[in-house]
Amino acid sequence: MAIPSDSLLREGLAALGELLPDGYSLAKSSVRNREVPADAWILVRNQAKQSVTCLVLARRRVETRDLGAIATSVARAPNPALLVSAYLAPVVKEKLRGFGIGFWDLAGGARILLKDIGLRIERDGAAGVSGNSEHAVRSLCGEMSGRVARALVDVRPPYALGVLAEHARVPPSYASRVVAFLGDAGLLQRQPRGKIEQVAWQEILRRWSLDAPLRARGESSRFTSARGIPDFLARLGASGFLHALTGEIAFATMASAPPPGTAVAYVDDVQAAVDQFALHPAEEGANIILVKPVDRSVFLRSTEAAGLRFVSPSLMGADLGDSPQFESVLAWMAENEPVWRR
Repeated sequence: MAIPSDSLLREGLAALGELLPDGYSLAKSSVRNREVPADAWILVRNQAKQSVTCLVLARRRVETRDLGAIATSVARAPNPALLVSAYLAPVVKEKLRGFGIGFWDLAGGARILLKDIGLRIERDGAAGVSGNSEHAVRSLCGEMSGRVARALVDVRPPYALGVLAEHARVPPSYASRVVAFLGDAGLLQRQPRGKIEQVAWQEILRRWSLDAPLRARGESSRFTSARGIPDFLARLGASGFLHALTGEIAFATMASAPPPGTAVAYVDDVQAAVDQFALHPAEEGANIILVKPVDRSVFLRSTEAAGLRFVSPSLMGADLGDSPQFESVLAWMAENEPVWRR
């Protein structure tokens, strides 16, 4: 299980404050319970000043295998339990509902039911993803924030905000909110109401890989190619099938590094790829991972070599956030910035 993050807790409580209906508020609780390793105890008050004390746990990453331990932890407390994360996958949200644990994430999804004070919040995160919300951006979760992060890394400044929005294919108003968030975090510098001048692209990639790891970008399926990765790549390159390779296989090609034991590719149609390339489902020993992206912008700014398409360098780096190679990949990118950065 990921360790709690104080910064995530602060961001999460600020986001929760914005989710609350008019008349509701948050306050710090004085409750302490040594049996529960909680991140925080908070009071949630309604218009009539009635309140409920809630146990809040902050976990930047939550996977289904973590939920048993989380449920065991919160079962020790008689109070309602809430969990905040940078991103929660649909299957995790469904299981949290089953455990009776309220939740919200920085991508805009939430389900919090506190009957004693008449509070009900249910959001699927669509507003946070679409970029239509006028609230301040608080993370790099979600499709629109990810597009801006990618453009900032891939394209060397200086450039105006409108140019950034065009590269990212997002509304200028949303690009402005992401830039303000990253500026407040010290990750970029911008002239007052002017051009973006400097971008700490390595730190942006670190932050993005935490807020939106590979599993947040779509549904992954694992397969084996009986004749191995080289045969799969040869057939893929000759096929004209829409794809974009990412992760270690993309880095190996960009840096002329040894090929990895697994190839990861974004595809629009997983079943069509399975049929066309004779792949076999496999949980153990898989050498091919196919990801159906929730946002087709993963195909933007891809490059082609011998019929194979590779994601942009920024997306390749972010998708390696969980890999032991991540820091060495960032180091290579820093040393070879003129090779990959526009």
